[in-house]
Amino acid sequence: MPLRRLLLATTLLAAASMSAVTHATANRWVVVPADSKIAFFGTHAGAAFKGTFQKWEAAIVFDPANLAAAKAVVTVALASAKTGDTTYDKTLPTADWFDVAKGGANGTFETGQFRALGESKFEADGALAIRGLKMPVTLVFDFVVQGDTAKLIGKTQVKRLDFAIGKGSDASGAWVSLDIPVEVSVSLKKD
Repeated sequence: MPLRRLLLATTLLAAASMSAVTHATANRWVVVPADSKIAFFGTHAGAAFKGTFQKWEAAIVFDPANLAAAKAVVTVALASAKTGDTTYDKTLPTADWFDVAKGGANGTFETGQFRALGESKFEADGALAIRGLKMPVTLVFDFVVQGDTAKLIGKTQVKRLDFAIGKGSDASGAWVSLDIPVEVSVSLKKD
C-alpha cells in the first residue's frame, strides 16, 4: 500500500507541475511593434506637445484570472523620444532632461502588485526608473483578450521633477508642464 500511495502522489505532483508550466506559458505575451506605442504629452510655453518613444520592449505575463502571477517589465530607449519638433527632439536626450549620456540610456517600468477594477479594467503598481532615480507609478489599463491576441490600453502620469527631468532649466514649470501624462496602446499575441 505505501508504494501505491507514493506512485499516486508522484503522478499527481507531476500532473500539477505540468499544469503549472502550461498555465504559465499560456500567460506570456509578445508585443506586436507595428501596432503598439508609448506616448507622452505636455505643454511648452502654453502650447500642447505630444511625443512617442520609437524604441522599447516589454516582457509581459498576464492572466486576468491569475493576477498574483502577473508581471511586466518595460524597457524604453530614452533617446528614441520623438515629438516632431527638432528642437525638442535634440533637447530631450541632453543632461538636463533625460541625461542619456550619464543617467542611463534606458528608462524601465517594472510592475509589482496588480488589482482588478471590474470588467476588463486593472491597475498595476510599479516602479519607474529614469536617470538613476526610481519612483512608484500606477498604471491603469484595459486588457481585452480575443483568442490568441490581446489589446492593452493604459495611462499614468509622471511628475518630471521626481526624476530631475528639466530641473536645471525649468524647475518651476513655467515653460514645460510638471505633470506628464503617459499613454500606452499595446497589441499582443500569445507567446
